[in-house]
Formats: sequence, structure tokens, C-alpha cells
Amino acid sequence: MGPVWMGIRILLLGYERIAGNKISKDSSTFVSTWGFFFFSFLVFAPFFHTMTVELLVKSLISGIIYSFSFSLYMYALGHEDASVIAPLYNLNAVFLVLMSVIFLGEPFSWRRILGAVLMVYAVSFLKKGDNIAISYGNLLRSKGAIAMIVSSVLMAIGRIVDRKMTIDGSPMGYSVSVYLVISVFIFVYGLIIGNKPRDYAALVKSKFVYLILGGICNAYSYVALLEAFNYYGVSVAEPLSMLSVFVTMFFAKVFLKEHIGLRVVSAILLCVGAILIY
Repeated sequence: MGPVWMGIRILLLGYERIAGNKISKDSSTFVSTWGFFFFSFLVFAPFFHTMTVELLVKSLISGIIYSFSFSLYMYALGHEDASVIAPLYNLNAVFLVLMSVIFLGEPFSWRRILGAVLMVYAVSFLKKGDNIAISYGNLLRSKGAIAMIVSSVLMAIGRIVDRKMTIDGSPMGYSVSVYLVISVFIFVYGLIIGNKPRDYAALVKSKFVYLILGGICNAYSYVALLEAFNYYGVSVAEPLSMLSVFVTMFFAKVFLKEHIGLRVVSAILLCVGAILIY
């Protein structure tokens, strides 16, 4: 069953960015982020019983961090090609390994350094220029790309908090609690900065199908990962999960008519770098 769960994980994660792209287009960042994660929370209904008050309290810190991280993620999906955002999403592995050394005391080997360097080099193929400096310049001129890089940093911080909080607890209950915190926090913050209840209603009415699809993909790609951990270690499951970038690129080409080109090279190098890191 291990390959089945990993296959489900890769397929759902690959399509998640396409749904996110559709949801975020022509919508307020915080409204679209709320819709994406509130519907992800709703499709977690079979696991609501795993939530406890203690887990809700534990999830507050990471929930707030993820609220900003995934708001930037949704902004990025709405302002840049999905085939660019998917590889940049995987950069959180680089930031995570650095933070794991600093905050969790994990070893830092030359193999991990090589993997991190390779992943950073890989993103230069996303907006390829005549030389590597121009390539990075092209990337850094994209507001969507910058948003995704910052999102990846925050995501890595959230993962560190997750590891601390779930050592002796229920990963599933903690996950459902985090999604609830994200949904509530972003909804309230959106209202504070001027979004109206009718904006949320309009999003649900106009993009209901993509909200359902995105929610299912986001929530159950995580469930599939938890199931895959029964068969594979993190060092196998995480690099395999990054294969979802190829699924995203395929869907982006078919459904969004994006020009993939050398972005496939970037995806390959990112996966190799991830294998070295993990």
C-alpha cells in the first residue's frame, strides 16, 4: 500500500496548486486564502473528533505562522505561473534543513550542503536568462516569486514548531486544529483590513467547485502522507512528495496553457537536491 498512498499524495499535491491558482485569480488574497483553508478544514470532518482543547492551544503559534505563509502562497499563485510556484514551494526544504540544525540540533553534512546549493541553483531555470545572474534577476522581479520564497521561509519555521508540538501528541488532531486556527485567523484579519462578508460569500458562490477540489487536495494529501509514513521514512517520503512538481507542471500546461520549457530541468535538479538533503 505504500506506493498507493505516495501516488495519492503526489497526485493531490500536484493538482492543489492548479485549484489554488483558479481560486486566487481576481480575488482578494485573504479572502481566497480563507476559502482555500476553510474548505480544507471542512473536508477534514471525519477527523474532527481528534481535536482537543490542548491541541488547539498548541496549534496557535504554527497556525498564525501558516496563516501568513499560505496567504503569501495564495498571492503567489494568483500572480505567477503555477509551474514557477510549485518548484519554489519546495525551497522550504533548504530553509528547513538550516533551521533544523540551529533549533533542533540535527547534523549538517557536506551532502546536505550540496543538496541545498543544488536546489538554489535549480530555481535559476524557472525564468532562464542569458546567464545565471540575469536568471535570478528575472525571478526576483516577480512579486509572485518573491512572495513564494518568503512563504517557504515561514513554512520552514512552521515545520520546526510542528515538530516540537507533535512529539508526544496526535499528528492528525494537531493538523485539524492548525487548519481551524488558520481559517479563523485569516477570516478575522480579513474583516479587520476591510474585507466584507459579501466578499467571502461571492468567492464561495463563484468558485465553489475549485474550493471543494482544493480543499480535498490540500487536506487529504496530508492524510496520504501520514499513511505513507507507515511504509516509508521521512527521508524517502519527502523527496517522493516533491515529484508532485511534475504533476503540477503537466496540469499547468494542459489546463492553464503555461509554457513549461526549462522549468522541467529545474524540477529535476530540485528533486535531486532534496534526495541529498533528506
